[in-house]
Amino acid sequence: MSFLVDPLRLAVRQRRHSLPIALLTTSLLLSGCGGSSGQDSIVDDTSTADLKTSASGNIGNSLDTTLNGVSRVTSGSDDPADSGVGGLWSNDAQSLVDTSLDLGNDENTVREGSRITIDPNDAEVCAEGLVDMNANDAEFQRCQILVSDMLVRIDATSDTAGTLTYLFQEQPLAVIGYSTNANSFELNLGTLKTLIDAEAALNPDSDTTSPLDTIQGAIRASATATNLTAGAEAGTVALEVSQPIAIASADAGTSLSLGAGTIMALTVDAATETGSMEIALGALQQSETDDDGSVNSIDMQGLTAIIDLTANAEQLSVRNLGIGQGPLMVSLNNSEVLNMGLETFGFTVSMEDETITLDGALDIRILLREVLEDDTVSDTLFSLLEMTAPAGTVLAEQFNGSTMVTSGGPLSYSLTTQDDNGNQVVDQLTVNAGQCAEEVGIEDSDVELVSCF
Repeated sequence: MSFLVDPLRLAVRQRRHSLPIALLTTSLLLSGCGGSSGQDSIVDDTSTADLKTSASGNIGNSLDTTLNGVSRVTSGSDDPADSGVGGLWSNDAQSLVDTSLDLGNDENTVREGSRITIDPNDAEVCAEGLVDMNANDAEFQRCQILVSDMLVRIDATSDTAGTLTYLFQEQPLAVIGYSTNANSFELNLGTLKTLIDAEAALNPDSDTTSPLDTIQGAIRASATATNLTAGAEAGTVALEVSQPIAIASADAGTSLSLGAGTIMALTVDAATETGSMEIALGALQQSETDDDGSVNSIDMQGLTAIIDLTANAEQLSVRNLGIGQGPLMVSLNNSEVLNMGLETFGFTVSMEDETITLDGALDIRILLREVLEDDTVSDTLFSLLEMTAPAGTVLAEQFNGSTMVTSGGPLSYSLTTQDDNGNQVVDQLTVNAGQCAEEVGIEDSDVELVSCF
């Protein structure tokens, strides 16, 4: 039974991990989503120059502050640098924003009420870092042509909050919100493809043409701080699919779709050293067609989980763990190789007494077919694992390596295997309260009742 206990115990030991920051830096900017304060009169009385400066000054700070809190909770250290998290908003990014806003110059700026539109200086924006330092004159000229199709728009909701939109060919490319305590950044993938294709059209000899026929959807990174005090930072950072993603290439025979949902959201409170991570992915479908016409695919109806963390407590709680309304299916060469069903449940892992408590009923089913040497899926060779246990079941690892059902139960285990000749072997076991089980055999392939001592 260590196949069930060991991975979960390992998850507790390794929970002090770094946030996958690469996911948060997918384009040239990161920043914030500020809400309306309803202070239209203040906006009307605030000068255009001050509103531009406010937009610049309120981008990035909350993101880095909240990430500092994430660092303290996930690393267990008072120094955020110990986990490598934080400091995403760089001076280069800030300088690029300031240049695009044309701070200190209103000649290229038009204001209509609370909306400010800036036509940035093409040469200055390109010189700020959009092209390589070693770029030749032709590359710099292409950059200026692309930037000439861009506008920057501020929609102020107060003197310290609003949205900053970068438009390419009049379509939103990046939508940035900002306020004193909230940062976010949304990248529109459809407009990004338009930009890539426009760049390729300016330089037909390059290899920058997108191989994809369709790119749609949007991804958003955000941070909302509820406490900006150093050492006691609190708030939420999140990465989301804000608009359903659809990607396809006819030539490569590939397609991918991902529904709107939360890829990951981390809520932390450094003062109490607590936090939680939420995953709420939408439906995922991916397929790839080989040259011979065979199709490889993945189909998942969704993925949800909430993990509660306490930096100095030897306990981890998982809630709402499930894979949607249908099984996870993986196919290879037109044949199903994996079919996994998991009913939504939760559990708590305690390192202090080395127990796992099922807070919801466990019901998992995994069908796995063998892949042969020629990458085809066997019609006969398969393994089917099924495990069930009611809510309230408590599992504890014993000194001899076995696992005891200390209360609740029973835990039901079934493994069915089939060979080339269609012969099936069924290994079934029911472990009641007070009984112990352990993986045995040369490859630990069987599970048997054993002595608990």
